[in-house]
Amino acid sequence: MRNKVSRVFWGIFFIACASFVVLNQMGMWTYKLGFWSIVGTIIFSLSLIDGIINRRITEWVFSIAFLLMIFAQPLKITRLVPWTILFAAVLISIGLSIIFRNRFHTIVYANKKIKNFREKRENLSNNIFTETVSNDNGAHVVIDQSLSDASRYIHSKELETIAVNAKMGDINIYLDDAEALGDVVTMTLNVTMTEINIYLPSTWGIENNINPMMSSLETKGLSNGGGPKLIIQGRANMSSVNINYI
Repeated sequence: MRNKVSRVFWGIFFIACASFVVLNQMGMWTYKLGFWSIVGTIIFSLSLIDGIINRRITEWVFSIAFLLMIFAQPLKITRLVPWTILFAAVLISIGLSIIFRNRFHTIVYANKKIKNFREKRENLSNNIFTETVSNDNGAHVVIDQSLSDASRYIHSKELETIAVNAKMGDINIYLDDAEALGDVVTMTLNVTMTEINIYLPSTWGIENNINPMMSSLETKGLSNGGGPKLIIQGRANMSSVNINYI
């Protein structure tokens, strides 16, 4: 799923960029952009996506500000360029940072240029489509994943609950080495556009209490019985849950 989502996302993005460039050069817009304006639009669009994905308020607010400056003429806001828009972006960034308790790390130089000194992150595509692999031994397992893939190997000998919160990802949960504390293990899902693959010992049973919305639950293989029951509950929106007996 990771490769598929990656191809679709970047494919649509660059096709849209190509369409934008061609239509602009053909004069089909009421306002024609120059070469550097087109480059700036693509760069700040990428920055906007990166800021939203990584929850960096300052980055996406200023990306919108620079996009507004590029399109100031067709938007009829030339009177606001550049200082009013930049000043408004600074105030909005500070306000949102206070509300969401994020830090606002900027330094103002003598030439009045504002530069963000956040640490450099990995390439955007790596941030979106990375896979994490981890092991869990506790009784209560929590999986939080957004826009990425994850494999969780659960080795707990007293497993009670599993909580899965995910958006647009591919999650593999391995329970073949896990043991339940009692007769029941509860898995609570809160997932959107996610594919979940659960690998169970053949002795485990399944109880499906999911509230699905355009989602499906499929089981591959049969249970031999005699083991604990995995109760799957919660919400699954436009997602796929696959049970694999091994």
